[in-house]
Amino acid sequence: MEKLIKSNHMYIKKTLIYFTIILLLTACRNKPAKNYQIVKEIEMNLTKNEINEIKQYLEYQKQIVSDELDPENPYELTPKDLELASKVLLIGLKNNGYKVVSDEIFYQKINEIFGIKSLKSPNKINVTDNYITLFGQQSKHYKELLNSEIDVFAYNENYFLMRKQHLITEFQTLKDLIKINEDDSYKITIRPSQVHRNKYIFNDDKASLAWLLNNEKYFLTTLLTDFGYDKEPKINKMVLDSIYKQHTQGNPTRGQYIANLFFVKDSHNKLQIRKNLLKYVEHNTSATDNRFIYALSYFIFTLYDGDSKDNSYKIFDEDPSKKFTPIEKAEIVANIANIENPAREKYKSPESSDTWNIPGSSLYNLSVSHPEVIKIIEAHNYFGLPKMKEIIAKLQEEAPPTGADPE
Repeated sequence: MEKLIKSNHMYIKKTLIYFTIILLLTACRNKPAKNYQIVKEIEMNLTKNEINEIKQYLEYQKQIVSDELDPENPYELTPKDLELASKVLLIGLKNNGYKVVSDEIFYQKINEIFGIKSLKSPNKINVTDNYITLFGQQSKHYKELLNSEIDVFAYNENYFLMRKQHLITEFQTLKDLIKINEDDSYKITIRPSQVHRNKYIFNDDKASLAWLLNNEKYFLTTLLTDFGYDKEPKINKMVLDSIYKQHTQGNPTRGQYIANLFFVKDSHNKLQIRKNLLKYVEHNTSATDNRFIYALSYFIFTLYDGDSKDNSYKIFDEDPSKKFTPIEKAEIVANIANIENPAREKYKSPESSDTWNIPGSSLYNLSVSHPEVIKIIEAHNYFGLPKMKEIIAKLQEEAPPTGADPE
């Protein structure tokens, strides 16, 4: 009996020890999560030293020259002002659901959207240890751009990609971002545009894209027109529709202005073709809508015949016939024909004659007056466009057009 009691006692003891171990393991497992939350909360707040520094710079910034203020000893903004504003902004972004990305994703995103690797011209960009400046006023000399680099957006239209905080911002004064009370408590207020730009660019937030499409059309347009970001169909649609409508009032041939979006010269004066924009046109052309294809086909003839010599009727700031080399012109023609000819074959019919009303394809019409184009395209292996060999082979099957030039 004594032996049985001792055995039961040992069993209960072992059970208690086992249960205690389970509790300890559970506590240990929960403890890091609790600590993580505490660390996260600390990171979401400014330190006392940072608050004191911000208070000092809030005083400095009271002496910034503005339309309303012309102080005796004006304060010149510095990179430190940008750094402090970005620290405050990051906390505001986190409070609004922004997820800070890794270095790898940050650089992947800024290269994908802003083409950082290809922006090698000094009038486009300035790279420092803490930030990358995307200059907004391209027409100015580089030294002028640097002199006014840190200033409010209304004066320079610059965007800053902050390399430590992993965010994009325009410069803002501290008083527009934070209010510090006497007890050093503070309130951070940031504009919705700052939240949605960062959440769309770095977090792929579709709700933020929808907000930007409704409220920040200028910013999204800049992504395409200035930086060549053509991977988002919704942005492509918004910009193409807007620019086409703006330039075709009363004269559809002026829609060719959209060619400036598709065919650009980079900082080394080499042709860059925005392939995703061409894909957008290809996928959004139909039996009843060929606006963009026809606009590009009009451009083909301006590309060879030149813009109007009458300033009142000029479409382009720089005449396309002089802007591009013969090989670049042929490559542009090939890329347009690569989507135009299959679309004509698919949609042109007696029923669609009101829409698809030009007798021959642009490539056919051009080849009548400039047969050298076909030879250049063939000599350059059709510029890697898989449909072009067959398209050129079919040229002779096209009926002779009644008017070679759609203009």
